[in-house]
Amino acid sequence: MVKSKRKNADGQIKVAIGCQGGGMHAAFAVGVLTKILRDLKERKGAGDKTGFKLVGLSGTSAGALCALMVWYGLAPKGKKFGGGSEQEAIDKLNSFWDDFVAKDAAETVLNFLTYRTFWLEELEVPRIGVNAPIFGRLNPYGGLLKAVTASLPSLGVRKQYFDLEKLLAEACPALDNNSIDWKNVTTRLLIGASEVRHGFETVFDSDVKKTGQLENEGMQRPKELKGKARYWRQRLPLSLSGIAASGTLPILRKAEQIGHFHYWDGLYAHNPPVREFIADTKEVPDELWIVRINPQQWPYVPRKNKDIQDRQNELMGNLSLNKELDFIMSVNDWQDRYKDERFGKEHKPVVVRTIKMDEDVARDLSYSSKFDRSPDRMNDLRKQGERTAENWLDKWHEDKASSYPEDAGYYKRESDEIIE
Repeated sequence: MVKSKRKNADGQIKVAIGCQGGGMHAAFAVGVLTKILRDLKERKGAGDKTGFKLVGLSGTSAGALCALMVWYGLAPKGKKFGGGSEQEAIDKLNSFWDDFVAKDAAETVLNFLTYRTFWLEELEVPRIGVNAPIFGRLNPYGGLLKAVTASLPSLGVRKQYFDLEKLLAEACPALDNNSIDWKNVTTRLLIGASEVRHGFETVFDSDVKKTGQLENEGMQRPKELKGKARYWRQRLPLSLSGIAASGTLPILRKAEQIGHFHYWDGLYAHNPPVREFIADTKEVPDELWIVRINPQQWPYVPRKNKDIQDRQNELMGNLSLNKELDFIMSVNDWQDRYKDERFGKEHKPVVVRTIKMDEDVARDLSYSSKFDRSPDRMNDLRKQGERTAENWLDKWHEDKASSYPEDAGYYKRESDEIIE
């Protein structure tokens, strides 16, 4: 258990928060972030500077939506769009998700049909172990899906319900028309996506907009970056198209085109991106808090097709994240080992911590429930997130919060004992 925390000159800990994707399960992160923002607001109002300062946010897929709304609410945008505050971030985050769920009769029916299609496809014929083929999945490039989508408004379904880009443009107009006061933005935002044709791991980074740093299109070496290594990854400016790219599940949406690149969900690359937080040695956070949606562990080997599909999806989301977290842990080890040499002096340790669902809540969820956009599902997970964050923050303020990698799971590896 990590008890010591680095204090800055102002007495605060610099914290970055990473939000995993997971469809409607990310409503848990809505509750977590709401509670964290309230804590920040209350302590700031009381003049308490012994807590933490939010310097970074990151997210992938639905986690990107959470991170974006908080970042947008905090960002200074002028009188027309709001000056930026913790309360503004709370309101923006929760109002967005209230709009994201099914709101009227037509959307409730559409959500029921969508969610139940995935749920029925999880059912397994007893004894022979074959999933029941129900409707199959529509090709997002096919004419049938185009016809269905075109008919939805006439049935009373809001365009914002099925058009992510329209929903984002209405939720974040200052970013859409470039009215952000970039000079005074104090919180960095990283959004993860996967470039389809070239296989580039892609991050849309607010720092490219704020500081004017060079874009880095994968495997290219601009003259300005002479001598720098090339990578199978990209660092591009933050945009609403980048957010939409991060949430483009290929079975439901066409690949998002930005310039000459095409993108799918960031789940395959990083869930969420965090490595960039330690790449700039001048602005490295003291702590990185991960809001984990996908359980790190299962209590048994999945045997039913439903459980196998669910665990496959969880592993995709966790293994990509853990690679980046384990790299940070390695840098911490190198910093300690070479603290008297140049590497040690140029780097500082970053404490990584996990905020996760209660085990029983996580076990009751499945792959299909990630597609359930009902208000009840959202509100239940949001409340769970608030309760979890409240208890977690109490421990953190008392220097009793545990740290990664031990706090990522529910059990110790050699036993079934639950890790508190």
